[in-house]
Amino acid sequence: MKTILIIIGITAVCLIGFGIVHSLTTQDYNFTSSSISSATQGISVAISGEVNRPGTYVLSEGAKLIDLINAASGTTSNADTLAFNTDYVIKAKGSYYIAPMYDNSNTCSASPIVKVNVNKADAEALQATAGFSKSVSNAIISFRASATFEALEDIMNVPGIGSATYMATRDRLTLRDKA
Repeated sequence: MKTILIIIGITAVCLIGFGIVHSLTTQDYNFTSSSISSATQGISVAISGEVNRPGTYVLSEGAKLIDLINAASGTTSNADTLAFNTDYVIKAKGSYYIAPMYDNSNTCSASPIVKVNVNKADAEALQATAGFSKSVSNAIISFRASATFEALEDIMNVPGIGSATYMATRDRLTLRDKA
């Protein structure tokens, strides 16, 4: 009986000690200097892809994609700078993706992913490079007549393109050509 009480006591002390150490060492990476103190004054947005700390962040209303990237500790060296616009004003509850230059599934890849500029490519290039169907490629071109794609996520505003098509094509799209 005495041994059981000693084991229970040691276990309790260890659990309390672990809890204290855990609370002292855990940091909340979802709030940064560009974040705000009150959730009622901010917007919640998510970022994934080629950033150092993918996740959900709370930023001030009117924040730009660069603020979200900075909150995520910047981009990786594999981020394709032609596939995102740092001046893009992010939207509440939005989810943003930073596309890679090289295929992440092939660690020995020496050549970049072949991509197409969604703002300038003709229907044939959209079909051949990104894999869109003929009707979706034509819908993209029609949509471009009245709007510019400022973020990869804007492609989902085109009729006929949902999240599955976006997910399948986002690594093969850019917003602008090389300068």
